[in-house]
Amino acid sequence: MSLKTTILAACAVGALMVGAGVAHAAPPTNLVANGNFANVTGGITQSTQFGTQATVNDQQFISNWTGNNGYEIWYPSASAAMSENAIGQYSYTNQEHIWSVTAPPTGPGTFVGLDGDQTPGVQSSISQEINGLTVGSTYQISFDWAGAQMASRQGATTDSLAVSLGRSTQDTAVLNNASEGFTGWESATMDFIATSTSEMLSFLAVGSPAGLPPMSLLTNISMQQVAVPEPSSLALLGGGLVGLGLVLRRRRAAKKQPVTKV
Repeated sequence: MSLKTTILAACAVGALMVGAGVAHAAPPTNLVANGNFANVTGGITQSTQFGTQATVNDQQFISNWTGNNGYEIWYPSASAAMSENAIGQYSYTNQEHIWSVTAPPTGPGTFVGLDGDQTPGVQSSISQEINGLTVGSTYQISFDWAGAQMASRQGATTDSLAVSLGRSTQDTAVLNNASEGFTGWESATMDFIATSTSEMLSFLAVGSPAGLPPMSLLTNISMQQVAVPEPSSLALLGGGLVGLGLVLRRRRAAKKQPVTKV
């Protein structure tokens, strides 16, 4: 067997060892509860504003989530989002529905709309405390989101989300949305390193210009710990590399020995 073949074979075996360790590990658990916003309380079935400015009795009716004092709306479906005048502080306009939107790519079809107008008392966010984290471990956060606009407004907007886990924040791409438009659903994935065993996961809508308003839609949130190889697999890989090193050392030593002529 040539030296090149030996090295390639060793690398392949090592990769299989590590892969086997990951494959036998338990499937990662989604640490986010009610990530598609399907579970609500208070008998809410119609498109409704939530958060501290909501006009319903149970302002935080989305189970496991907390809305702030901005303009955030829960939608039971895409068709309802386009046809229902959402219950809330601006219901008097009779146009508190979305110009255009399609159903989310997966899940039951429920989602929230977060106003990205950065005026205080308008800009929206939603958050959930995540417990049971391992300090120093990497966690992958995935979600579906889009840009849209309320029918009470017209004009081109930009939409994005600032995603935070504890004190660490990452931003999505900025979507450009035409007047009365819908950007289509986007899937995003971000990696965060936990700095505490319990951290707040939050999504803040960021849009422009003020007053239109730019609405960021959000659903299908998941958060999973990034899998790492089991210690036994790493030990096997280490042993294989040591063995490869011994083979190479012997080959070098054999080449250095002088050849005796008869």
